[in-house]
Amino acid sequence: MIGQLLVANNLQVKTHIQAKANAEIAVGHQHEHSGGMTSALRTIFANHGIPGLWRGATAAMIRVSVGSATQLSTYSWTKEQIIMRQVRVKYVHMH
Repeated sequence: MIGQLLVANNLQVKTHIQAKANAEIAVGHQHEHSGGMTSALRTIFANHGIPGLWRGATAAMIRVSVGSATQLSTYSWTKEQIIMRQVRVKYVHMH
C-alpha cells in the first residue's frame, strides 16, 4: 500500500494520458497534458493543490490491498498443497 501511495500521482497522469481521446469521439472531461510528466504534475498542482496530486489514491490503495491479500493467500495455500501432497517437479525448488 505504501508503494501505491508513493506512485499514485504518476499513475494519475498516466491514466489521464491513456484516457485522452480525439475531439470527435471524446466523451466527458479531457485532461490536457502536453509537456510530459513534470508539466502534467505542475498543472494538477496548480489546479487542485497538493490533495489533487493524490486524487484517487484511496481507491487504488484499497484495490492493491485486496489484490495483494488474494495473491498472498493463494500462494500460501498452493505451497501448502504442494508440500502436503509431496508434488515434486524436476528443477523446481521450494523456498
